[in-house]
Amino acid sequence: MSTPRVSVVMPAYQLGATIYDNLISARRVLGRDVEIIVVDDGSSDTTFSEMERAKREDVALEIARNETNRGKGEALRRGFGLSHGEVIVFLDGDLDLPVEQVPGLVERLAAGSDDVLVGSKSAAMLAGHYPTKRRMLSRVFSLVSKVLFRLPVSETQTGLKVMRRPVLEEVFDDVRIVRYAFDLELLVRAKRAGFTLAEVPVDLRLDASSAPLHLGTLWEMGRDTLRIFVWSVRGK
Repeated sequence: MSTPRVSVVMPAYQLGATIYDNLISARRVLGRDVEIIVVDDGSSDTTFSEMERAKREDVALEIARNETNRGKGEALRRGFGLSHGEVIVFLDGDLDLPVEQVPGLVERLAAGSDDVLVGSKSAAMLAGHYPTKRRMLSRVFSLVSKVLFRLPVSETQTGLKVMRRPVLEEVFDDVRIVRYAFDLELLVRAKRAGFTLAEVPVDLRLDASSAPLHLGTLWEMGRDTLRIFVWSVRGK
């Protein structure tokens, strides 16, 4: 088997109602030459059994499961460990960010000089009627990221990123955060390692889900952002 040019890694959690259709759709859009890897991050519903059902129809599909919920970062780390592609795509398993835009982003990466393309859904959030609180939090987090880390992107948390494989080979083992601030740390470490980042607008499904905000989530994001900042300063 030849090495695939593109590997799409999809983390999934509590997606029993939709993951089967999402995986079948992803294969239909991406074609047989793209490696698709989906990791169930310890779901307590039927997510993994639905992934197994999809694999019975698509034997090339790679599936894995964390026995307990360990965080999106750990799911992506495991998926990357199973991948072989020269280009790695991180795509949330709920497909709130439509898979149809992935081929164009891959071609854009191949045609340019950047190492990482980071999806920005700020414009799409308005069109998709995203809750005001979510949009405000996104703006605040964007400002904090720019002030503290001087990142050349306004969003870090969007679940669609396209990267050249050497980026992850160099920085993934050093990433310590595995939950909400995982994306931020990954991009900070990539920038510090000398890789170039660029932001690209991405579409958001009009009926995209929006998880409720909890004080615990906000506290964890704030705490971990501060931890990343301390590490980055010490790294100097």
